Amino acid sequence: MFEEIEFDAEGVTLRGRFHPADSGAQSAPCVVMAHGWGGTIRHFIDDFAEVFAAAGLAVVLYDHRGWGRSDVAAGKPRHEVDPWEQIRDYQHAITYAQNRPDVDAGRIGVWGTSFSAGHAFVVGAIDRRVGAVVGQAPFISGSRELRALVRVDMVAPTREAFAADRRARYRGEAPAVVPLVAEDPSVQAGLPSRSAYEYFFAPGGAAERDPEWANEITLRSVEYLAGYEPGWYVPQISPTPVLMVVAPADDVAPGDWALEAYERALQPKKLVTVPGDHFAGYRGAGAQIASTAARDWFVDHLLKRSEG
Repeated sequence: MFEEIEFDAEGVTLRGRFHPADSGAQSAPCVVMAHGWGGTIRHFIDDFAEVFAAAGLAVVLYDHRGWGRSDVAAGKPRHEVDPWEQIRDYQHAITYAQNRPDVDAGRIGVWGTSFSAGHAFVVGAIDRRVGAVVGQAPFISGSRELRALVRVDMVAPTREAFAADRRARYRGEAPAVVPLVAEDPSVQAGLPSRSAYEYFFAPGGAAERDPEWANEITLRSVEYLAGYEPGWYVPQISPTPVLMVVAPADDVAPGDWALEAYERALQPKKLVTVPGDHFAGYRGAGAQIASTAARDWFVDHLLKRSEG
């Protein structure tokens, strides 16, 4: 069971779901959750929310601005990913959760996956309202990601395209958009990998779970990605406990970068690995490993904290 919710984020209405703790507690610890690059709450992470709620944790699960059912600021396009807007919206979601009478305002956790795992690390480092952090298949470095995703001979043309898009938008033209994923590897896409395409469009994939989802993302989102370095914040999360759920074979948000970032994290910390690629943690056995590890982390550091 869940409640459809909406809350204000500096003039933009964000929408999602509130899952009450199954324990029936009048004031339960709460996990704040959002999806990653181009995802919505119906792209499997609603299953994680149910796991957390069954363990006695309340959950605020919401779509980023401009995605899913959430609104977008006046004059801004939909399907744009600005990491710092999304980080501030995590903070607005925390404030919303703290103001609910059925949430214990002193016991808040944040969970993120892929791009939003980077957000969870940043929020955990800069906002001491957070009592526990989980990042799954985490995005670590935009500059490294751009170099990995864009061929060397295409780096200069890509940056020229960023500049041309800025000039066009200044003139009032529509923002440049690209597919988020594409079956043809020669097509420029926001996630140019076969595994990403299959995650969305294989039978039972994310696109089936959210038929209203649109396969597009603004080109400026890629520009914003290139300048985003959440790995810099990882050592600053301490003393807040952080769990990293990493797929070592991840080739979208490379697993070896996440393992390097984990080594830079300070205690208390824990590492759990999931076999498979970037998307293995969303379904099947991988999701069971990932959701169980996150549940136990939040139970230990939020729920049991009050009981002890």
